[in-house]
Amino acid sequence: MTNPVIAHPGRGIRVDAVRLVQHVTGEIDEYNFRSGILNIITGVRNSSKTTTLKAIDYCLGDRDSPRDALTIAVAEKYAEISTDLTLNGIPHTLTRYLQHGRLNKVYIDGDSLNVDAFSGWILRELNWPDLQIPKGIIAESANQLTPLSFRNTLRHIYRNENSWTDFADKEAEFIRRAVVSEFLGFARAKYSNKDFHIAQAKKRLAEAQAVEREVHESTLQAVTAISDRLSIPVARSLEQVAAARGAVRAELNTAYEQRRQLTADIHNMVHGDHGGAGAGYNTTLTTDYEDTSRRLQRALDEVAAFGQLRDEHQQSAQTVTAEIGRMQRLITSIDLFDALPVRLCPACEQSVDPRRRHGDHACYLCNQPVSDDQRQRRAQVEIRSLEAELADLQDVIVRTTGDLHAANGRRTHLEQQQAELAKRINSKRAAQLAPFMTALEDLAGNIAQLEQKMTTFPAIEEILQRRVEASQTVASAQQALNSTAESQPPDLAIGLPPADRCALFADRMNFFLRKYRGRGWVKGDITVSDSNLTFYVGTRPWNQVLGAELRVLFFLAYSYATLFLANDLDEECAFPGLLMLDNPYQQGVDAGVIKSMLQDLGEAAQATGTQVITTQALTESLSSENIRHIEMPKVYEPS
Repeated sequence: MTNPVIAHPGRGIRVDAVRLVQHVTGEIDEYNFRSGILNIITGVRNSSKTTTLKAIDYCLGDRDSPRDALTIAVAEKYAEISTDLTLNGIPHTLTRYLQHGRLNKVYIDGDSLNVDAFSGWILRELNWPDLQIPKGIIAESANQLTPLSFRNTLRHIYRNENSWTDFADKEAEFIRRAVVSEFLGFARAKYSNKDFHIAQAKKRLAEAQAVEREVHESTLQAVTAISDRLSIPVARSLEQVAAARGAVRAELNTAYEQRRQLTADIHNMVHGDHGGAGAGYNTTLTTDYEDTSRRLQRALDEVAAFGQLRDEHQQSAQTVTAEIGRMQRLITSIDLFDALPVRLCPACEQSVDPRRRHGDHACYLCNQPVSDDQRQRRAQVEIRSLEAELADLQDVIVRTTGDLHAANGRRTHLEQQQAELAKRINSKRAAQLAPFMTALEDLAGNIAQLEQKMTTFPAIEEILQRRVEASQTVASAQQALNSTAESQPPDLAIGLPPADRCALFADRMNFFLRKYRGRGWVKGDITVSDSNLTFYVGTRPWNQVLGAELRVLFFLAYSYATLFLANDLDEECAFPGLLMLDNPYQQGVDAGVIKSMLQDLGEAAQATGTQVITTQALTESLSSENIRHIEMPKVYEPS
């Protein structure tokens, strides 16, 4: 292949420096890198060679904790990590702090950004596509879309110790294909996702149709059961329900009118009008019943009046009896106090002897004459008067009680007479109303059935409404499918067709591996399928042909080809411009072969203006103008 000319210098990612600030002392460990060469971080074991690459990776949006991303020893020793880099020629400083409370932030030139939003930011800075890809190899069978993040692409250019036998450690195949298409510049066209959206629309349509079938079947069964039980036509639509409701409503109104007319006829027959009796009906019993009812009411009033009068006389007699008792107690108290002698003079307060000499009709205290006591006589006269009044009251009570018994007798007679008349009236009415009862009962039963039918129509409408809603859902899903199928994806002119892009990428890998045939590499050429982006070695997929040693060579060639994307393809390709290779001396591959390949990578970096950063623990060094060694000065205790 011809010697390349540096295309679009500065395009992609370039790392200028990494700084690690120690937690306790504030001492800064800084390592500088250059572009257009191979930067080799060298040092003995546990001298932070791999940690330096991990620090760059952590600044580029790693969401793991510092302990998981950088090891426990680094997380405890350092307070912050910064990386100076350029993105499409624009310098930036990315800083990550290792203290709690700031772990989920990336500080870009001093401004904080949530680590989850970092991918979107750096994709915009690099002008790489920010895509949603189907979560599955076959777009039509995928259930959802997932973002193709910057971290997915970074795993293809940062090859750590666990990713020398696969494109990326534990990477899903659908992500690998998306990253390769992004490198080759046709990811936007490949992931317009029209097939996915059509498949999703078809799934939603199929689900809606299944629901519609189930709803149609279940609602038909329910409506049929209700209709059979109530003897109404089976309605299959809301219009048929409305028609059936109108028919039942008409029948019900007719039944109401028949009942009203029949009731009016019965009323006229039984009661007649004010001018005379109804035809065929004798009102004598009714007149007798009304007269008896009036006389019974008068008898009831008399019983109530006599009862009230007797109660009042009895209350008066009780009052007189109480007065007599009070007078008798008065007489008794007079006699009691007369027998009480005076022992103390009220004037001089000296004791008085009742046995002292005094006249027979004089007071032994003051010797004045004493007249007869009139109080007893007056009380006795009052008692005699009250006893006469009590006798009169008792006589009145006896007469009133007799009148009450007589009134009760009349009331009982009238009640019996009224009951007999009512019985005769009911018997006569029953005989006269008998012809109407069958019609009334039939009308009542018919009305009850019609009213029950009317109450079921809302339930039937609600059941059938489910059909309407299910059909509307199917129609909406069908419309969405048609709209998706008829929509045209944006016109993404990608220049070279995907097959040519795959061929150019494969040619770069073959060009890199040509001189290693017989030195570890196999004879077959690499080809890339543009349909599924599978890499073939000869006629078989790469992972069926290559063992562990050959896979290291394969991925070094893959990395080499990414350095020439800007030269071989166009602006549409996601050109990283950076490679980070952690200890490529892997899987027992001859060290001489690895050294030669690294020299080729250094020449490629110089030719394309890109940057390669690698680590090695070997004592011998590579010498070339396009190779720079960075010695790690310190050795740390293993974590």
